[in-house]
Amino acid sequence: MAANRLMSCGIAAAFPSVLSSSKSKFATGVPLPCVNTSAARFTMSADWMPGQPRPPYLDGSAPGDFGFDPLRLGEVPENLERYKESELIHCRWAMLAVPGILIPEALGLGNWVKAQEWAAIPGGQATYLGQPVPWGNLPTILVIEFLAISFVEHQRSMEKDTERKKYPGGAFDPLGYSKDPKKFEEYKVKEVKNGRLALLAFVGICVQQSAYPGTGPLENLATHLADPWHNNIGNVIIPRSLLP
Repeated sequence: MAANRLMSCGIAAAFPSVLSSSKSKFATGVPLPCVNTSAARFTMSADWMPGQPRPPYLDGSAPGDFGFDPLRLGEVPENLERYKESELIHCRWAMLAVPGILIPEALGLGNWVKAQEWAAIPGGQATYLGQPVPWGNLPTILVIEFLAISFVEHQRSMEKDTERKKYPGGAFDPLGYSKDPKKFEEYKVKEVKNGRLALLAFVGICVQQSAYPGTGPLENLATHLADPWHNNIGNVIIPRSLLP
């Protein structure tokens, strides 16, 4: 009876040798109270901070869920699902934006700050990678962007399946990454991890540009590497009057 009790609590799975013999001293021991596994699941430590309790609504089932929600924004189930979707969309935009900022500057075609100066010039012509953009005047581009984004967002809002809203597949999966369910779950985690890194990178690029207006991230990096002891975050957060 005690052995069965232990088995039901999952102890035998962790210590199979304990119950492997009928002569085990636990065979006639006092039954142990079984732990409520569902409660333990929600009180386990969060992956992002050892010792920090995991919120009960973050059960680790979502891709990239490490129990991080210090502001408890996801307590309402409907809000949590919306936040998951919004995070994923913003991650994808950031993963497009960061290479779009770095690559032109690396090719010597100017930085992302100067790239938008044409919009402030009456009759200015948009260019990309040094080439004129068709219909590249500001009013036309705004109309095209408004219509395109409105159509895409309307189509996405019509989808009622929460998973298909985030991972539509089909034409959006030309390489067939979603065909293998096990691999697909792995790719979901990789996508959100890289997306979060891109979000942080974009915020860093914006902050750096605010500190040094008109400069790009690669220019900032080259300046720092040329003299790391003097060209660093201290130049921004420490008043120049206090510097030697």
